[in-house]
Amino acid sequence: MNEPNPTMHNDDERGALAAPDTDDMPNAGDGQTEPSVNPYSLFDNDLGDMTADARRAAIALKRERYIDGELYDIALDNRDAVERSLNNDLLELVVSQRYRIMIAMPVASDDVALRSLKTRVSLKREEAALLAFLRIRVLEYDNARESAEDWLISLEEIRSALATGTGYFASRNDEESVLKQVGAVVSSMCTYGYLERSADDETIYRITPLVPVVLGRELAESWLDIATGGDETATDMDVTDVTDADDKEGE
Repeated sequence: MNEPNPTMHNDDERGALAAPDTDDMPNAGDGQTEPSVNPYSLFDNDLGDMTADARRAAIALKRERYIDGELYDIALDNRDAVERSLNNDLLELVVSQRYRIMIAMPVASDDVALRSLKTRVSLKREEAALLAFLRIRVLEYDNARESAEDWLISLEEIRSALATGTGYFASRNDEESVLKQVGAVVSSMCTYGYLERSADDETIYRITPLVPVVLGRELAESWLDIATGGDETATDMDVTDVTDADDKEGE
C-alpha cells in the first residue's frame, strides 16, 4: 500500500500557497510621503498661501489707487497676508481708519535697489496746485461734518481756483487755452484717483478720500504758496513723499 506523499497537495491548497496575502505585503509607494493638499489652492499646482478674499484685496491694492468699502473690510480681516503680498512687490500698506481707505505705496528706501510694482506719481505744478486746493476744500467739508460722498466740486470752481486771483493760470491771457489746460489738469486728477466724475453731471466731480490721506493740511497750504509763486524751474512734487503721518495707521 502506497504511503501518502506529504509533498502533494490538492489544487485548492496549491492555489492558496501560490497567492500570498496581499494585505500583508508592503505597497510600492510605502516610505514615500504623498504630497499634501494646499488648502488655499485655486488652480492646479497653486502654491499660494492666501485665501481667495485676501488675494482679491491684495490684487485690488496693487491695481487701483486705493480701495474702500467691502474691499477695505476684506483687507482688514486678512491684513497680515495682504501686507506680506504687498511687501513681496516692494509695496507698503497705508491705512486710513478715519476715511476707511487703504493704499499700496511704493517703498521709499535708499537701501532697496529693486523697483517696486508701483511707481511714484510726480505732479506738475498745476496738478500740485489743484491737489492742494482740493485738500483745503476737504478741510472745509470736514469742519462742516459732511460725508465723503458729498465732497463735491464743480468744474467752474476748479477753473476759478486755477485761473483767477493768484491761481496758477491767472497770468495767462488766452482764455481758450486756459480752459484746455484746466481740463487737462482735471483729467489727470481723475486718472490719479483724486477726483471722480459725476454720473449725473459732467461738470461736477467728487473729491475722493485719497486727497486728505496723501496730503496733510500744512503741506497743502505750503504747496499752494509754492505753486502760485511762479517758480517754473522748481522740481515736480512727488506725492508719495507726503503721506499724512497721522493717517498712516489711522486715527
